[in-house]
Amino acid sequence: MATGRSSFAKRQRDMHKKARAEAKRQKRLGRGDLYELEHAHRNGDQELEDEPAGPKPSNEEIMAQVEELHRQYKGDEIDLEEFDERRATLMAQISVD
Repeated sequence: MATGRSSFAKRQRDMHKKARAEAKRQKRLGRGDLYELEHAHRNGDQELEDEPAGPKPSNEEIMAQVEELHRQYKGDEIDLEEFDERRATLMAQISVD
């Protein structure tokens, strides 16, 4: 008999879809990281001021930041909206080889 739970992969896909939808919405409104990156590349800018100049963090470092984010949320240090926003940003940084 089925348990009625979503699998981890399905939850990840759903989170990814929501993050992409939010990015598209922000782009349509004329703001957001994707919009700024896209226009920076079109205009020939080398990098944005907000963008870190060093090497990108590894997937392990990103997952450690996600764990810290979960700890902050469970400890009521941040609210759900900030948690979702920061988690989506971190998940977008993960590279798949």
